[in-house]
Amino acid sequence: MQTDNSNINTFTKKFKHMKIILTTIILVTIALTGYSQDPAQIKQDKQKPKATYQVGSAKVTVWVNKNSDGTSWKNFTVEKEFRKGGKWVKSNHFNETQLLELKAAIDKAISEESVKTK
Repeated sequence: MQTDNSNINTFTKKFKHMKIILTTIILVTIALTGYSQDPAQIKQDKQKPKATYQVGSAKVTVWVNKNSDGTSWKNFTVEKEFRKGGKWVKSNHFNETQLLELKAAIDKAISEESVKTK
């Protein structure tokens, strides 16, 4: 009987030790996952728009992106914002009236941002 209890105690100690090691590995893996994000992506997530042009609920937002060599370019996003149930909601679906508002917002963005066509 002494041998069986000894084996059980040894197994229990090894199991607890393995449990601690596995928990540590999991926690370290989770912690390192946050550091593995691309710094450029993190910077872009915090990036603020250069300008916003809004007519009615339609909005055009201008974003400036930069390469590591110093060159830059602009991107434009279009959306509409409206309140629904007390919360602000964004969408990229427009009815006919909102489409005319979007056209006016795009015209403003083109005029102010000196967008050139080829």
